[in-house]
Amino acid sequence: MKKFLPILAFVMLLVPAIALAQAGQTATEIICNVLQIAKNIVAAVGFGIAVILLIVAGIRYMTAGGDSEKAGSARTGIINALIGIVIVIAAVFLIALAQGLVSEVTGGINLLGNPCVAVTP
Repeated sequence: MKKFLPILAFVMLLVPAIALAQAGQTATEIICNVLQIAKNIVAAVGFGIAVILLIVAGIRYMTAGGDSEKAGSARTGIINALIGIVIVIAAVFLIALAQGLVSEVTGGINLLGNPCVAVTP
């Protein structure tokens, strides 16, 4: 069962590519669109988890009540959440960089948009 889950996740990642391939798209457009899906998932899940952890650690810090051990633990949680946000930004940047290299978009890296629409056959 443990070996089945990564295979299932990989197949689920390829489902949009298979559907797009039937629409007559080129391999470059398929790769670019799969990277766009991955970028959206990483951004949504990563930022969501990091913000929730930041809020929880902030509440723990406010309710520490002068206990230095609880405040230190909450401060560590805040720092870890901020590091997580930086890691998510770096991951989105790297995926956008890969999209830019695949789609040969000129004019820089498009972090928020979809450079796949600028692909020329």
